Amino acid sequence: MNRILLVDLGERELKERQRLRARKQVLETMLENSPTTGGISVSQHDELVEITRTLESDVVADPFYRKVASTVTQRPWERLAGVAEDDDDDERTRPRHSKTDYVHMYGLIGSQRTPNIIRGLGPNEREIVGICGLLQLEGNTEPGRQGFVKKISAAQGEYREYRELFDAAFEYLDQKYAVALRSQVQARLVDAAIYGVIDRGDGKSGEPAPAPGDRVAVLSGRNVAAVVRKLAGEGVSANDPWLASRIENAYEMQSGAVNGAPPSSLEIPLPDLEEATDVEIVRENLEAAQAIYFAYQLEEARLPQVVERIVELFRAGLLPLSYGKTGDYLYDYYKKSAERITEGERRDLYMRAFGAPGGDPSLNQPNREFADLWLRFISAVSAFGRQLSVDRMFRSQVPLSVSQEQVRKAARDLAASLSRNCYGIAYQFSKELKTLIIEYRDLLSDPEIRGAFGARDMWQVIDQVNANYLGGARNSHRYRTQARAGAVVIAWLARNHQRLTNRFDEVIHTGALTNPQLRGSERPMEDPTDWDLLQACEQWLAVGGVQDNRIEEYAQPVESPTITSKPIEMPQIARDILDSAGIGLPSF
Repeated sequence: MNRILLVDLGERELKERQRLRARKQVLETMLENSPTTGGISVSQHDELVEITRTLESDVVADPFYRKVASTVTQRPWERLAGVAEDDDDDERTRPRHSKTDYVHMYGLIGSQRTPNIIRGLGPNEREIVGICGLLQLEGNTEPGRQGFVKKISAAQGEYREYRELFDAAFEYLDQKYAVALRSQVQARLVDAAIYGVIDRGDGKSGEPAPAPGDRVAVLSGRNVAAVVRKLAGEGVSANDPWLASRIENAYEMQSGAVNGAPPSSLEIPLPDLEEATDVEIVRENLEAAQAIYFAYQLEEARLPQVVERIVELFRAGLLPLSYGKTGDYLYDYYKKSAERITEGERRDLYMRAFGAPGGDPSLNQPNREFADLWLRFISAVSAFGRQLSVDRMFRSQVPLSVSQEQVRKAARDLAASLSRNCYGIAYQFSKELKTLIIEYRDLLSDPEIRGAFGARDMWQVIDQVNANYLGGARNSHRYRTQARAGAVVIAWLARNHQRLTNRFDEVIHTGALTNPQLRGSERPMEDPTDWDLLQACEQWLAVGGVQDNRIEEYAQPVESPTITSKPIEMPQIARDILDSAGIGLPSF
């Protein structure tokens, strides 16, 4: 039996430790350069001591997990983890390792850290992992947010209502996906400190356990929770005779492992309209908007039209290709054209999401305020970042002309607008667009295609086809830069939508913009930092040719448009009549 590695919790732990290491380096640098920096304050010294103790310990540092475990067990975290017993005020003493069911180390929970006898997850471990999965599924991962304990209680209630389904899912999935531990570390899903964590706990020497070559069974509590929620929604009980196959199908569809799985199989939870205060911003809608915006910018570069033209050339026998995968793909593309999203449908989607021209206004409500809200937000972020640099340069105490609240307001307006206009079929279309973009990239990067057009990369292929067959070249550099920058901006809105509703915290951490140690994510389009957001805004503005005076103008706040929490159907003729009578209505 392989050890079970809780990969979602392991990834959260890795990110938290990376953040703590960066903060520790900053404080140590300030301390080492005390003559020029003035040293660190008493509170910063205490922070440095606490960070050092946390990093020296293998006990989980993720505050999300700590809060969940402490709330579920109704015990203080320090006592639960065994840290309190070692709290003898000696900074040189490392906290003892805990072996309780409630503590994980880099994704290995208590039962999986035994040196020899390995068993499955215990009942308490399953409950903690299941509750964490349900909370992650809904995006409730900030323990400091008001109402977080209430969310934990709700997740615990849901877990206990479907405990038998959770047990069945854990038993079926906990050994199904075995991989080498090294692969998870190399994929930056787990901290490399996991090697030998069991030996360190027992104080033994010899072969480290677990070792890089050990095989572990990866399991994501988030995916298990998604599977159970899907089965429960379909009325499947734990006594269902086909339960195993239903679990497998639900898991593979949820994880995207099934080729051709319907997009509607994705688990997209709706917000709690009775309790949530940020109902106008739905994270999943923003994630759909990210893919649609990326596709929209590539559409402006005529990427789909270039592929269509290449298919036409192939069909007419004007493209010299050998027998192989490239020809097979072009043939399948031609034969399955009726099943693919059409240009008209894409234009309708762009119109509804971003107010882009080209769609049918009689069938769609254009998002007319998007362009203004977009420029206001990225200008506000750009101005905020620039004044921080100026402030550092002159070391002045002049109040910032663009405040955190102005940035928060601009971000909230934009996120709410995008969320409202990406309801419904936008989910499914965004998944198909992602698939198509990847296929287009692979096709245009194919050596045979590049060779046929005498191009070195896919962008030269696009330029060649645009110039020779589609009426003229497009500024592909601008559109691909704006596609990437826009995807980073919308990803930041999706990942940080909780910040937009928190009135008592910074919406952009100034330390992330001024501290070189905290800059840049390795996957900015998936998990952008505040630094990535600032860089994306600057890039978008630069390639878009937006001048500084316009950036300053757009950075100033204006009254927020009226944005409903969901689309409201209003016939165009009725809107025209009301507009002619001077009665203002929110724009769609």
